[in-house]
Amino acid sequence: MRIYSIALSLFFALPAASLADDFPTEETVRIVLNCMAELGAQTDDNLYTCVCRHDVITKLMTFDEYDGAKTFERNKEMPGDRGATLRDMKLGKDEAKKLQETRAAADTQCPVVRHIEAKKDNK
Repeated sequence: MRIYSIALSLFFALPAASLADDFPTEETVRIVLNCMAELGAQTDDNLYTCVCRHDVITKLMTFDEYDGAKTFERNKEMPGDRGATLRDMKLGKDEAKKLQETRAAADTQCPVVRHIEAKKDNK
């Protein structure tokens, strides 16, 4: 139930301009949920950070570029001739490099919110 409320919150949290991008909704939700998992939990603070990161990615890359880069990343370690085909592909390397740069920009532009509680006196 929690995952559905997060996905619904994500849909309504995205600004209208972001809804016009060419990223499929399923991939948008996947990007944000994976980001939240990397940050440690499905919280409102992480949702804010991850939606921001998604927005940066969609501004800097088309979905085709993103999809190609993800495919390259996922399959470049494949052994044998199939893996060699991907590893030797200049376009895949270029898209993967652009994805890394885009992720770095997103990390810089979208702060991770952390709440720190003050220590309580035990008197």
